[in-house]
Parts: sequence; C-alpha cells; structure tokens
Amino acid sequence: MKPIITAVSLCLLLLTPLLVDTEPAVSKKIIADLEMITIEAGRFTMGSTQSGADYSPEHTVNISAFRMSKHEVSQKLYAEITGERPCAGSKYGAGDQLPVYNVSWYDAVGFCNRLSLACGLEPYYIITKNDIDPANVSAYDPLRWEVRVNAKAGGFRLPTEAQWEYACRAGTSTRFHWGKSASWDVSGRYSWHMFNTGVKRNRDNQLWWVKYHKVQKTGTRRANAFGLHDMCGNVSEWCFDRYDSSSYTGSEKSDPVGWRGNYSHRVVRGGSVLDSPADFSSYRRWALGAFEKQHTTGIRLVLPE
Repeated sequence: MKPIITAVSLCLLLLTPLLVDTEPAVSKKIIADLEMITIEAGRFTMGSTQSGADYSPEHTVNISAFRMSKHEVSQKLYAEITGERPCAGSKYGAGDQLPVYNVSWYDAVGFCNRLSLACGLEPYYIITKNDIDPANVSAYDPLRWEVRVNAKAGGFRLPTEAQWEYACRAGTSTRFHWGKSASWDVSGRYSWHMFNTGVKRNRDNQLWWVKYHKVQKTGTRRANAFGLHDMCGNVSEWCFDRYDSSSYTGSEKSDPVGWRGNYSHRVVRGGSVLDSPADFSSYRRWALGAFEKQHTTGIRLVLPE
C-alpha cells in the first residue's frame, strides 16, 4: 500500500495554545508546509548477516504506524523555532532551504519540544537539564541531561533506530533502498554523497580527489518508495536510541527502542555528503556523543499516527 502524504496543517495552531513568552515568532506557512508521510505498520528484517558488525544479526522487527517528515529539517524552520542559525558561516553551506546541521542530540530533542509547542502539541520529551543522567557514562559529555519521554504526548520526536531503518528500506531487502549498486551514478540519483557535492580535482585527466563538500537543498534527489527524500546522504540524522554495538539479537521484536542500560553515545543514521555511497547501506549505524555538534548531522521528525 502506498504511503499517505499529509501536512502539519494550520488547524494545529487552533488547538489550545501552549506557547510561552520565550518562544520566537513562528511562521504559520512553514508549519503548514511541513509535510509528514504516514508510514504504515509492517514487519521487516533489520540489520545484516555480516558477522561481527554492530548491525548483526539480522532479526525480525514489527513496526506500528507512524508519520515521518518528507524532508530533513531545514535551516529556515530551525531558525524560526529556536531563533538560532547553527550553520551560519560554516564551510558546508548556509541557506534557508538547506538542511540544518551542526546540532547536538540535545539540540535535536529540544527543537522537537519547541516545535511541538509551536504547533499546539504536548511535548514528547521531558528534559531535565539540572539532573545528570546516571546511565550516561561518557567521560566527555559536559551536559549529560536526563531526557525521558511522555508516552501519552503527541508531540514531535526523533525516530527510533528501528523506525528509521524501516522507513529507509521502504519495503526493500537490498543493501540500499534503491537496489544493489553503490556506483556514484546510480546512488547519485537518490543521494548527495562525497563524490557529487564537492569540487572535483583532476590529475592526468582522471578524477583524483574531491573537496569543499557542501550540503544541498532538501528534496532535490529522488525519494525512496515511501516518498522520503535524503534518507541517505546530504546530512546524517539523529535517532533517539542509545548506541549499543551488541544490542541486536536474533529474537523477534515489536517497536524496539534502545533506551536501557549504560551508554556513552547516541545512534546516527543515513550518512552525509562526507561519506561514500558504499556507506549508505540501509542497515549502517554510526555512534556519536549526544553533546557533539558534527558538521553534517541533522534532524528528521516523527509524529505518532
């Protein structure tokens, strides 16, 4: 069944106002234009068969329906909601229609809550900045905020790792959501990667290396079968889950969320303009400290169905 495209409409703003005085002015047009795609419930095989990797073993996962943003969060929307422009002056590109990046996991969950308030939705995250998360054992994280969830809230949130992979695969079982090929040409139809976003340098009439990579306008490459753009490449995307290299098991799971146990990193998915197309496997995982503001890591949004 084909996914259903909806929008976060202006009617959300007619709900009981939850805005506080410190929130910046919100452009109603931007809120209305934030397209969310309904991802229907289903079952898929998560991970890969490659032994020893952090994405093995393969295991069956059941996913409930949810909604995911068609595009990565833009720099314009991020600025409208937070009043901040974290990409300003960056060599990777600044512009309203480019995806936001240089945001930490803490920034991402905070943005979700502020966007929820702007839309009249109850925030999903309960963020306590003055309490240290005892499960966060990172020796480098200066924040270590305690972040819990309100399961009854209907606000915006980051995708779980399982939701992200299910949405990226979009019904496929191949290495990439577009098929098996990691060639620059084929992958470039669907993604922005290190070989099509920089300045080519040639030596003896042959491609030598590429540099000066920049992020690209969202939605300018083909979507996957669910209608989602830039699931691979452009900017990588924060997931909610705590990173655990051995979290996968062979047992069947339903709506798994990596939130138990000690951790020092959060999960990042999708790859960016600094990665090779070979790194865009639907099952590929990255680990990044929640406090880190990587130059090419951004945000994709989820809402409950």
